[in-house]
Amino acid sequence: FPSHDSEPFIAQTIEGVLMQQVKFPIELIIAEDCSTDGTRAICQQYAEQYPDLIRLITSESNVGAVANERRAILAARGKYIAFCEGDDYWTDPLKLQKQVDFLELHPDYSVTFHRYKIHHLETDQWSPDDLGYLFDGKHLDGVDVNTYMFLHRWITQYLTIVYRKDAFDLSIADKYKYYRDSHLIYHLLEAGKGYIFSFVGGVYNRTGNGVYAT
Repeated sequence: FPSHDSEPFIAQTIEGVLMQQVKFPIELIIAEDCSTDGTRAICQQYAEQYPDLIRLITSESNVGAVANERRAILAARGKYIAFCEGDDYWTDPLKLQKQVDFLELHPDYSVTFHRYKIHHLETDQWSPDDLGYLFDGKHLDGVDVNTYMFLHRWITQYLTIVYRKDAFDLSIADKYKYYRDSHLIYHLLEAGKGYIFSFVGGVYNRTGNGVYAT
């Protein structure tokens, strides 16, 4: 996951990965983009403690959010990729197993998501995501999502995504002047079906500032 100036949250983000209960090998790639706080030191401590699991990518100068994400994806050796920004975290220990199991059983799907909680840091208030309208009691496990739905209403945050690595061509990002996560999701939904699980799998920390704030 990309990380930049996330010292207050980075340990919780990493712990959310370490607690994952999976039946397959995983690697945690931390792309640390020359943070100006203590983020790198925390990441280095974890990388030294879990050398077989964590791969830390650093730089001597800030490469920017897009380039930082790109180098993390390029470093990934697995069949599937999951994201978690350095100030968000996962809360369900079976998150990765559930999403990978689904993709393994459904080759026509390219990407999966799940629901999440929103923590408003400035007020310390909590709120649900905006997906209640999709789950009316008839969809116990999840619902399909397509490009049309995505273009008409924002459906997710980065921390919920697990997708097939071969479903997204990284060169697509070069076609956009201002590449964002919305472009990734759009092209993944063009490459195959999407599925949103009903389970709440993580926390999105919403702030009043920062690159990914809304």
